[in-house]
Amino acid sequence: MQYIYKMVLVLSMALFCAQSVAANEQVELKEHFLKKIDEVILIVEDKKMTKDERNGTIVKSLTPMFDFELMAKLSLGSKWRELSDAEGKKFVALYVERMKQSYSSKIDAYKDEKVEIKKIEQTKEDRITLVSDLVSQTQKLEIAYKFHKPKVPLASKDKWLIYDVEILGVSILKTDMAQFKEFLQTKSMAELMDALAKQS
Repeated sequence: MQYIYKMVLVLSMALFCAQSVAANEQVELKEHFLKKIDEVILIVEDKKMTKDERNGTIVKSLTPMFDFELMAKLSLGSKWRELSDAEGKKFVALYVERMKQSYSSKIDAYKDEKVEIKKIEQTKEDRITLVSDLVSQTQKLEIAYKFHKPKVPLASKDKWLIYDVEILGVSILKTDMAQFKEFLQTKSMAELMDALAKQS
């Protein structure tokens, strides 16, 4: 019986420590996220920069937070495994450039909105979802950022990386997956890459 009590105590302590580590990582991630938002707002409000300089600086600042490469691979689903190494590198490069262009266009639409964190939850040991509101004078737009923690840290990248963004419940990654799947039902991978290149 004493052995069982000891085991329960050890397991309880281990669970408490695990929960403490998870809570600390969530706080750390939240603080880092808000710091990046403040950094972006300062860049947006810098009137000395041209539009292209501003957008380029913001994209450079945010890039370490995103795992664009993983997003590119996931967006193709099983089709990714059919690509050669050269094709894979080309597709990732085109996808990354497309995502950067998309974020640049969203920056242009910025109108003094504020970001408020609603909740942050750890869905798995290596998954965290941060739910925020983009608040303007007239509305709130819910945006959820889904982070994963790579088993092997990536050079020049943050510890936790965004691999999907949901805007009002609509996943950017799942939208890309559906669009690419439909496109590839009637067209080739080469044609998809050509289409992505034209969007850049």
